[in-house]
Amino acid sequence: MVEKKMVKIAIHGRGGQGVVTCAELLAEAAYMSRKYEDVHAYPSFGAERRGAPVQAYAKLSREDKIWDRAQIEYPDIMIIFDESLLSEQLSSSLLPDGTLIINSEKEPGFFKEKFKMKDTSKVIVADISTLSLNKQLTIDGNPVLNTPILGLLLKALPDLTLENLESVLNKRMNAKIARVNFELIKEGNELTKIA
Repeated sequence: MVEKKMVKIAIHGRGGQGVVTCAELLAEAAYMSRKYEDVHAYPSFGAERRGAPVQAYAKLSREDKIWDRAQIEYPDIMIIFDESLLSEQLSSSLLPDGTLIINSEKEPGFFKEKFKMKDTSKVIVADISTLSLNKQLTIDGNPVLNTPILGLLLKALPDLTLENLESVLNKRMNAKIARVNFELIKEGNELTKIA
């Protein structure tokens, strides 16, 4: 991705998948990189129940203070926790040089073709649901997606760095849980397929 003054990230998932936490973790790691003057992370809820569609947003500014807390209509990076949420309308809101990050077992080319994405856009995919289930990182039987998907985000936004993500996890979680989550970030990063 070309270095922009402001990076706008939209995250789409379902209630209980950790969408809001993902936005907070990535904003904190970005700020720790010292490459951003200001960062914001905030949710947008409809019906607040497990399984309902949920969005969260992160804005990362390299130069200026961020005053705008509006929903992001045209993101530079779009993260999809549940591929059933990805529609033609949603995919068309991604900027032409943007990056789509998606939790799926499908190939990146599938999404580029299905949603007629521009050649200038990038698709990053990994099956992090299976990864989390295999590592037994679940909540109420559902795979934890918010941390391993950050491994995919590193391919689009290397400013976050593994070191900063590890620091954020260690600050927010007990040592054992932080270690498991960090391993999932690294494995998610290694599993990525890009088109």
